[in-house]
Amino acid sequence: MNWFMLAYVAVLFYVLTPGILLRIPKNGSKMTVAAVHAVVFAVIYKFTHKAVWAMTEGFETTKPTTKPTTKPPTKPPARTK
Repeated sequence: MNWFMLAYVAVLFYVLTPGILLRIPKNGSKMTVAAVHAVVFAVIYKFTHKAVWAMTEGFETTKPTTKPTTKPPTKPPARTK
């Protein structure tokens, strides 16, 4: 899991919460404001998440797993009559 991506989404969500950075529309009802901010969040996320993922991909804290070793298939014992 990319923890930087999780942090990016959390910060983006907080910043776009109505009343933190902006409130649009100013005279809208609570539901209208929430819906507009949800659309703004979705649009910003849509156009930025790939770039943020690419920038943070090198910061992964987990080590890549090694390729599992596989044994060659063994032949079943020969049958005797």
